[in-house]
Amino acid sequence: MKILSYLAAAALSLLPLCSQAGVIYQWQATNDETPYGITLELEFDEATVQAGTLNYYFEHFNDDLPLPGLLNLRYTFPGPYGVQWSLQDGGFESQLGYIDLQLSFGADGFLSGSIYLNDSESHLYMESVGRTFTIVDANSDYEMIEAGCPWHRPEPCAGATGYLAREGAELPAEVPEPATLALFGAGLLAAARLRRKTVR
Repeated sequence: MKILSYLAAAALSLLPLCSQAGVIYQWQATNDETPYGITLELEFDEATVQAGTLNYYFEHFNDDLPLPGLLNLRYTFPGPYGVQWSLQDGGFESQLGYIDLQLSFGADGFLSGSIYLNDSESHLYMESVGRTFTIVDANSDYEMIEAGCPWHRPEPCAGATGYLAREGAELPAEVPEPATLALFGAGLLAAARLRRKTVR
């Protein structure tokens, strides 16, 4: 009987860990603009995703406790540096910074809205039109050379587009550009004409 009591106590102690398992959204780049090779992963609790929207602002300057909703955030760029944030660990790894999220959770598994994060060493700002996000500004006290964004670059490190898709969401198929379709159509017409001439 004592063993059953211990097993029940152990199972109950694991419940908070199970309740922290969240819904993960990851960056999927759709072009080759700067910053190159970034990763962005956001983990939300299930209730936040089900609510459909999240307006989240958190400043981490003293011993502020993070708000619920966002469980984890990881942003990296090529090289050894990046931004780590965790609700369980009390916020930013650097103990400084802030996050501003204005997000909608689509039933199709994609996020839309805007994201700004800054851990006092690196920052990232992106916003979406529909479900396609564009990076408006990314910078770091550590050079982002491998991401195509050295310090001496005169314009903001920006231009990369992509989706923030829920794990397992089906990414949209790439649609050929209009010029490619026109070229393909012209080729079909030429082939049809050539065929007509050889038949006569």
